[in-house]
Amino acid sequence: MQSGNKNFSDWKIKYLGWSGFCIHNNDDTHIFIDPPKGTYFPPEVKIIIFITHGHPEHLGGSLDRIKQNVIGGRTRIIASKTIVTYLKGICQCSNVEFFKVKPEQRFILTPYLSFEVFEWQHMPLLPPDFGVAVLYILRILKKFREAWRIIKMSLNGPLGPGRMLGYTLHLLGNKNIIIYGEGLHRQSCVEDISAIGHRVPGATLLVASEPEDTNQLPTLVMASGASEIFLYEPHSPWRDLFSLPHIDLHALKRTLLSKGLNVTIPKIEM
Repeated sequence: MQSGNKNFSDWKIKYLGWSGFCIHNNDDTHIFIDPPKGTYFPPEVKIIIFITHGHPEHLGGSLDRIKQNVIGGRTRIIASKTIVTYLKGICQCSNVEFFKVKPEQRFILTPYLSFEVFEWQHMPLLPPDFGVAVLYILRILKKFREAWRIIKMSLNGPLGPGRMLGYTLHLLGNKNIIIYGEGLHRQSCVEDISAIGHRVPGATLLVASEPEDTNQLPTLVMASGASEIFLYEPHSPWRDLFSLPHIDLHALKRTLLSKGLNVTIPKIEM
């Protein structure tokens, strides 16, 4: 695909809920990151899907896509070996291509999109304070049926979430995006984040934010070298379900704005 007269500098980023995003600037191709269940895939366009890991809320949209008899545009799915093996085993769509990737690999996928792969550590499931962690567990157990439904989704999925993969996307028009999934948190290594950021200075960074990491996130974001930040709370529906606290994204935004960054808290668009 050649750029022709299309404006490849005007890439749009749309938040889909959970950890899902759609990136596009024309009607020919849409790039999806961890599209959640219920994601709308425009017909008659090429679809590229990057999957960071195999937890159920990250796979829902891809599962919908590969079970459809898609007419028109081709679908490419980029994921770890574990996730590709699982998805290929249940794929019912003939025009889907799968790409197994692992950390430190680099690819030129199209004339306007190249990417690199890195690995990250998933954010902790419980807060660090013992008393607060116990409170979380009690609230989850109080709604055991809902918790069991979520556990069953994982058990019915791939054998484990696979490697936690991040991506640096290089888009025509000098647009770079760093995708960490849920890998920026209090246990992240600042040096590793800085090293990845050096590859794409001034990039757009998608930041999954949890309340227990509020104090650490400004340091991590600054270490990334990014100039544009998208803040979102990845597990907001589950926090609502189990009456768990939410992060104050607007307070975090004010802190990052004071450091000269361009910060957006996107609304969900399906």
